[in-house]
Amino acid sequence: MDKKTASGAKKHDDRYKSLFMASRDAIMTLEPPSWKFTSGNPATIEMFKAKSEAEFLSYEPWKLSPELQADGRSSSDKAKEMIETAMREGVNSFEWVHKRINGEEFFAEVLLSKVEQGGKVFLHAVVRDITERKKTQNILERMNRMMVGRELQMQTLKQEIIELKN
Repeated sequence: MDKKTASGAKKHDDRYKSLFMASRDAIMTLEPPSWKFTSGNPATIEMFKAKSEAEFLSYEPWKLSPELQADGRSSSDKAKEMIETAMREGVNSFEWVHKRINGEEFFAEVLLSKVEQGGKVFLHAVVRDITERKKTQNILERMNRMMVGRELQMQTLKQEIIELKN
């Protein structure tokens, strides 16, 4: 490799490293066969409240999740299924309940992408905390149920008034 090509490759690598490090989304990688995390950017460390990347890497994905997911399934079993789907289909996007190292649970949107590089296969994961979005969604759903309930009550009252007049 000549100096110009090597310089271009280094700039290319530096650019991708900067994107990884500066992203506000948590970005991590997982490798078979253990499916343990092999890297995590600063947003990952912050999201999971880890003291360092080394501390974060000591956890398996299902250990940073409650015992059960929102659908009642085991996080361990479901995580393995989500990984298998991403490996088979090349990508898998889903909502997940994660758990920070301090035990606090949060809702997340997860995108797993299969990557092949240098003869190796691994998963690239992007995780976004959607707790606030879920809270807002739940409030709107409750308000909608209340409004529909009131509308039904109003219709019943109107019908009763009509019947009383007759």
